[in-house]
Amino acid sequence: MRARVVFRKQVSDGNYGTEAAEVMLDVESDTDVDWNTETVSACLDLARRLVHEELSKSPSLTVRRALEPPKLPKDYATVPDDVDVDPEDPPF
Repeated sequence: MRARVVFRKQVSDGNYGTEAAEVMLDVESDTDVDWNTETVSACLDLARRLVHEELSKSPSLTVRRALEPPKLPKDYATVPDDVDVDPEDPPF
C-alpha cells in the first residue's frame, strides 16, 4: 500500500518576492497498514514541521515572522462585574 502527503507553504518576503518550501512524503508499506485519519495526519504533521523548519532559516526577518503563530488581541473592552447592564437600554 502507498500513501502520499504534500505540504507547501509560500511566504511573502515583504519586498515583492516570496520564499516557498514544499515537502512530498511517499510512504510505502509491505503490510496492510490502516491508512486512517491518524496515520495520514501524522505524516502531514511531519511534512508541515519540515517545511516550517526550513523556512525558519530564511535570512528575511519578514519570512521568519510570518511563521510565528498569530497573537490574540488583548481584551480592550471589558465590562466590570459590578455594573448593572440592562439589555433594553440603548448603548449611548
